[in-house]
Amino acid sequence: MILKHSFISLGMAAMLFFCGCDSNSSDPDETFEDDVMQNTYPIDDVEDEFQLEVYNNFIYLDLAYLYGHTRNEIGDNYRIYLGKGTSSVNSVKGYCKQDYYDVCYMYNQMADPFTQYFDPNVAEVVYKSVMETDEVVGIGAEAETVTDAESSYLVVTQIYPNSPSAIAGLQEGDIIVSVDGIPITKPENFEKLCSGEIGSTIQIVVRRGEETLNITAKLDQYHAPSVKLHYEDSIPVIEILQFSATTSNKDGTYGEFLEALKKTEGYSSTIIDLRQNPGGDVDQCNKVSGALLSAGDTIIIDVQSIVDTAVIDGRKKVFQAFDTITYINDHDGIGKDRYYILMASDSSASCAETFLSAVSVNKKTPIVGITSYGKGIGQAVLSKKEGIQGLALITALQGVDKNGESYHDLGIVPDFQIFDPAQQMAKAVELAKEGTFIRTAGYGTEKLNHFSKAREESSTGKQIPTLRDLKTRYKIFKK
Repeated sequence: MILKHSFISLGMAAMLFFCGCDSNSSDPDETFEDDVMQNTYPIDDVEDEFQLEVYNNFIYLDLAYLYGHTRNEIGDNYRIYLGKGTSSVNSVKGYCKQDYYDVCYMYNQMADPFTQYFDPNVAEVVYKSVMETDEVVGIGAEAETVTDAESSYLVVTQIYPNSPSAIAGLQEGDIIVSVDGIPITKPENFEKLCSGEIGSTIQIVVRRGEETLNITAKLDQYHAPSVKLHYEDSIPVIEILQFSATTSNKDGTYGEFLEALKKTEGYSSTIIDLRQNPGGDVDQCNKVSGALLSAGDTIIIDVQSIVDTAVIDGRKKVFQAFDTITYINDHDGIGKDRYYILMASDSSASCAETFLSAVSVNKKTPIVGITSYGKGIGQAVLSKKEGIQGLALITALQGVDKNGESYHDLGIVPDFQIFDPAQQMAKAVELAKEGTFIRTAGYGTEKLNHFSKAREESSTGKQIPTLRDLKTRYKIFKK
């Protein structure tokens, strides 16, 4: 029986900003009978709602936390965590007010820094920041300055779907003459003049072909895009800011990415910029990866915690086991025949690294920039539907590429290591124009120590269990 829960794949920045997520929808039919759960986790001695929160979180840590038993981090009973929490837990990870100190104390005993808890006071805010792009107020359009032999002018380059600018009738390619009577030629001035309070209106004068049009746009709140398209020396650059199911496009980052590919389908080379991308929704990044791959290509193989059952001392009980899930592209992606250059930074993490790995391993696509962060794990998202009043993020999976190799705490090494952002882009453009370089670099060979703690090293002698380790240690490993 597989433990059903949502997944997020958070990057380095998520430790502070909580960017990124994945969503495997919960199946209401995959539940455990109360008597089976009670056989494993007796609840008779729970005294109040705050102890119940410790109890429920203990169960999910015991069943979902990937390293809990391989590193002996989980206690035998939830009661050993009661009365231990203090205000100091807030300085470690997660967020708890006084009534929930014990829950945070319990999570702080787990060495993995991405396994953390947020109490009900902030759970909803954190959940939205994880699952969605930011909500901003404006008109939802971007413009760039174009300079020709005679003058400079501002051209609309992107209209966000369902945004105020789209509703008002503004179009990509429109030349901005003025905003509220002020002539402008710089993008930053356009952004400033198109901001304000929800409901206020702005007057935009544009030239469209031979026509001059007056457009009235009403400022409103909308989800920011996660994908941006621009051009560098005639080469299209698709920048993926994060992977999210809820963006300006109804199909999330995947929908935005497809639109960018369609707009640039006449180009033989394209740059995909994932610098500073912290990760996100695994379903989204798998789909985005697939858009560049052929049918049958393996995107990623995940080692995932699951729940199994067994009869012990005549009673049916549940326990943690492991399974492997292989994500294979089931159709040719619309961008599979194009030549790509990938760009990465040391804060390109998690789900962004899934994309970098999938595309570079399958297509030998070169990478320009800095060695990526090296986060090859994902977190289960647990909240009220699982009986948890706050929000729990529990590391429950670890990924490897189609060859069984992992970049976790090693990072993905660029073919051209360049630290200056402008020089990175210049090199990417050069390679895109040549269109011939084949990737030769791989993953790092020395630990980056983003996940190192004394507890990890002393319990197993290794930093994290590999796919082979898990298969060797667990006879209950699912095929």
